[in-house]
Amino acid sequence: MKKETKHAIIVIVAAFAVIAVGFIGVYVSSGVNPPQTVVESWSMQHGKESQIGIIDTGDVILLKNKDKVDICSYVDGYTTGYQKFGDYGDVIIYSRGETLNPVIHRAILWLEYNGDHTWSAPSLANYPSDMWSCTGGDDHNNLSGTLTMKEMGYDGSYDPTLNLNTLADRFPHSGFITMGDNNSGFDQPSNTPGVNGLVAYEQINSVAWKEVPWVGAFKMLLNGKRSVLDDAVPNTIPSLAAAIIGIVFLLVGISFLFDQRYYKKYRKELINEMNAPAPSFPLEEEEE
Repeated sequence: MKKETKHAIIVIVAAFAVIAVGFIGVYVSSGVNPPQTVVESWSMQHGKESQIGIIDTGDVILLKNKDKVDICSYVDGYTTGYQKFGDYGDVIIYSRGETLNPVIHRAILWLEYNGDHTWSAPSLANYPSDMWSCTGGDDHNNLSGTLTMKEMGYDGSYDPTLNLNTLADRFPHSGFITMGDNNSGFDQPSNTPGVNGLVAYEQINSVAWKEVPWVGAFKMLLNGKRSVLDDAVPNTIPSLAAAIIGIVFLLVGISFLFDQRYYKKYRKELINEMNAPAPSFPLEEEEE
């Protein structure tokens, strides 16, 4: 086997080994099976094109077990500076029934049901008072009426509202208010199909952990959803193609470096042999 071929095989095997070890590490760290999901909607996008660090259509999102994460809401993240995927707070994946796909949206605020048609939101104690309002009063431990959260959405252009009285009548249980970064309103009480009130902790399947851009486009293409990608993120397929070409060139470059190292070593050994002194042999004495 030629040295070049041998080195190429070593590089390819090493690359697959790194991928395998990485997958095992993700699986163990995630605590979720499967440890990833493909995003097929544009409700979390921050614009018309795919962006690294943002949850876009065609991305693969690595997941984390909810029990391994202290879920931070948008309101809590705003006060502490904690951000994930381009905005404050964590993004959760929650169930909305067996017949509908789970939702991947941002946790905005945890509301605790007081049991007397009122709600408590302890996180609002440290949240700027001009960033929210409630028609039932400004006591964050005794909320009723219509709650308004101001300057929401990825560009801060929305002031979504939630009728807390209706919520108490229909779904009197504690949980998170949730919202997609690219949506104009909250998921509750039923703006998103299948969402029955606040998202209780038991409904949360996992928490979004890391983003792998564009890779989920493979699945969508196989499922005949090319038009969804073209409409939502027209730069995804070109970006994916560029990434694949870049990886190929990287592997070729690594193989080339291996070859260069081998040839330098071989050339040095050859030069040393050429410059070595001629061997001396004992001369036989002539017979008289």
